Amino acid sequence: MFRKKSISLVLLTLAFLLITGGFALNSGLAQAQPTIDQQQEFTFSSGSAVIGLNPILNTTAPDNGLQNLVLETLVGKLTDENSVAVITPAVARDWKISNDGTIYTFYIREDAVWNDGVPVTAHDFVYTFRKMATPEVGSTNAWLFDGIILNYADALYDEGKKPEDIGVRAIGDKIVEFKLIKPCAYFLQLLNGAKPVRQDKYEEWGEAYGSSIDKVVLNGPFVIESWNQNVQMTLTKNEKYWDAENTKLNRIKRRVIKNPGTAAQSLLSGDIDVLTPIDPDWKRMIKEDGRFKEITSPGSAPEFLSFNCANKYFKSEKIRLAFSLSFDREKYIEDLVDGNAEPLYSLMPSVVNCGNKVYSEVVGRRNQIIKTLQKRYPDPRALLIEGLKEEGLDPDPAKMEIRYATRGTNEFSKKSAEWLLQHWQETLGVTITIDMMEWNIMWDKVNEGDYDIATAGWGPYYNDPNALLEIYDPVKGFYNSSKSGWTGPDAEKFSQLLVQAAFTTKQQSRAELLLHAEEILVGTGVIAPTYCRIYSTFLADYVHGYYINPHAYTDFTIIYTSGKK
Repeated sequence: MFRKKSISLVLLTLAFLLITGGFALNSGLAQAQPTIDQQQEFTFSSGSAVIGLNPILNTTAPDNGLQNLVLETLVGKLTDENSVAVITPAVARDWKISNDGTIYTFYIREDAVWNDGVPVTAHDFVYTFRKMATPEVGSTNAWLFDGIILNYADALYDEGKKPEDIGVRAIGDKIVEFKLIKPCAYFLQLLNGAKPVRQDKYEEWGEAYGSSIDKVVLNGPFVIESWNQNVQMTLTKNEKYWDAENTKLNRIKRRVIKNPGTAAQSLLSGDIDVLTPIDPDWKRMIKEDGRFKEITSPGSAPEFLSFNCANKYFKSEKIRLAFSLSFDREKYIEDLVDGNAEPLYSLMPSVVNCGNKVYSEVVGRRNQIIKTLQKRYPDPRALLIEGLKEEGLDPDPAKMEIRYATRGTNEFSKKSAEWLLQHWQETLGVTITIDMMEWNIMWDKVNEGDYDIATAGWGPYYNDPNALLEIYDPVKGFYNSSKSGWTGPDAEKFSQLLVQAAFTTKQQSRAELLLHAEEILVGTGVIAPTYCRIYSTFLADYVHGYYINPHAYTDFTIIYTSGKK
């Protein structure tokens, strides 16, 4: 027996709206829709280039953001006109969920086609998921479905099953079925992490798939017209898209502008239509200009420092904690982001839910782990020296040799690194060496374990504490042991707690298990959560239909301009 279920994230967002007072939305939403311009073009910028278009391998934030415009999976995770995150039909026109919550059946649209006119079929999704579950492929998002889809983990980790054995099958050309190990309330949210590829082209182009616009097939609302990697990508409306008649924009330009000041000037001069500036002086200048609508929204992506636990210093819990506890989160936010962030004493931002309630409320705010430890260890420098002695190292902090890898070379990355250098000199007596490097190079260093401290962060794929905790699973997580260097009893216990939580249906019990896991991850200093931004996005007053929610993507198909000169 099946029941039809059209899933919405309204409940997950309700608690968030209550505690934040909602968003500062575009003015005039209740007014009649203005007349749209004949030429529909929208331009935005990013500080980072898109690395690749292969959704199985290229999944950094810049890659994901672009792929959301040109590739479409079974369901959409979008922001509606009320700034609420919703799950919407996409390639699948409809779906059903079994009564026990373990079988999902998706019905693919008859008019869903790739940009070369070939129909999108159930076989495309079966092929995509099987490729992701193939160990040799090295899919960067493979871990998302570990422990969720039947036989998936056993195939991914070569533990007795083959990719053909996973619980994903085609029923004819237009129906795809997923069998799960257990009910998963956020399964639909996960599907955005598995954008499709097509078997014939993937095998034809091999490693070159997604490396250029002539080596990829697309099925989203937009296609790529040109790509100058470090300058600009231009998209045009995909006339073959199933909902092309309701897509208003004809052209989108994605410009790479690394300097925040240059980006702000581009907004003021009309070269771009939207910007989320960081520098307070530019924010004030844009506000005073008067031509822009401001949309304020809290973020869901925590920033944190990642310590290489295989390092001769950071294999010590006490040394890691000394660096974490000495970090003055409030001062950092005041000095560098003009107060527009929430300090994190937990890995979880305030908008993360556990079930239909805010996680921090479910656990009685006992997740403020850093504050608890700061009371226990009021002198981080003494803790550092104690850790050095226990490791048989020179107890003089000034003699430590530590590298700090930045996540970018822009002005903010530079200021942040210099702030950390000075702060740790004052509080710990340590002098760090700053390694300025671009985003993709830093991730390469992390993948190789070639770092001491790295600027890290994570945009969760779904709204649940597990979305942030699971990235540090020692075997299956994005920051697994080969990247984090984290091994031993604590790492094993952490992994066990995540498994227990996955099979626990009562939300209070599940939240307690997740809290225990967080107490290990944050409480032993494997990472040092720092802050989560509160964003002010400035939108040109002629742009309409642009909505933001921290747990969903902006729907570019409903954006349009009116009165743009």
